[in-house]
Amino acid sequence: MKNSLSQFIKYPLYASSTLTWFEKLMVRTHFGGLARCCVCGSVSRIQVKEENLRETCICSKCNSTNRQRQIAIVACNRISSSMNRRISSLKNFASLDNFVVYNAEARGALHKQLSHMKNYLCSEYFGDSYKSGDFVNNIMHQDLMALSLQDDSVDLVLSADVLEHIPHPYRAHEEIYRILKHGGRHIFTVPFYQEEFLDETRTVLDSSGNTVFLKDPQYHSDPIRSEGALVYTIFSLEMLVKLRKIGFRTNLYQLSKPLNGIWGRNAVVFEAIKE
Repeated sequence: MKNSLSQFIKYPLYASSTLTWFEKLMVRTHFGGLARCCVCGSVSRIQVKEENLRETCICSKCNSTNRQRQIAIVACNRISSSMNRRISSLKNFASLDNFVVYNAEARGALHKQLSHMKNYLCSEYFGDSYKSGDFVNNIMHQDLMALSLQDDSVDLVLSADVLEHIPHPYRAHEEIYRILKHGGRHIFTVPFYQEEFLDETRTVLDSSGNTVFLKDPQYHSDPIRSEGALVYTIFSLEMLVKLRKIGFRTNLYQLSKPLNGIWGRNAVVFEAIKE
């Protein structure tokens, strides 16, 4: 007999990997319609290059991806609410003179829009031969597990699929908590198993600092490393519990915003608020 309560289950999320008929049409035609991009603020043509909608659906004006717009729309909405001021795109952030943003990337569409801010900080990770705060080719190096930024100094931290590449990701979350002001936010994306409860640890460092693969090594494309960035962890519901123990109150957003160019079933964004 069919379980009459199954329709009320809210977790696991059971996000389907199957594209809708319209999304399949988008892939075939390479056209995702017109959308108001919440990164650059323009109404632009959305270019669809492949079935992985999370990493495609490119804004023709600023080249932001679906995933980058997911971060942008949460950031704009939540900061607008907290400041009682309308912020419709990351481009508007440039006018926030007394607002400090730290972006864990120094490249890409998010960085391009935020780089004109008065109090904007950004960094890349160039390897363990550098210490946090060093500059490499005019780009600041930061190890998220040992940030050089001061306590309670940042209003908003952004990271787009960064934490999975860190050997001890919750040490990085603790550092982010340290540098955020009270009420500050970390808005981020990570690979997230929507039907699981425990994080998947794929790679660890042993006591000597050697890399140990617990599962087949997985790499994501990276503009700095030709071999790609090694994945240490795929996250799940366990992450929300651990973030609460650190002191964050975390919201999980599963977005669907076609008019903003946000398509697909994998539009999951996290907002960790320092209480």
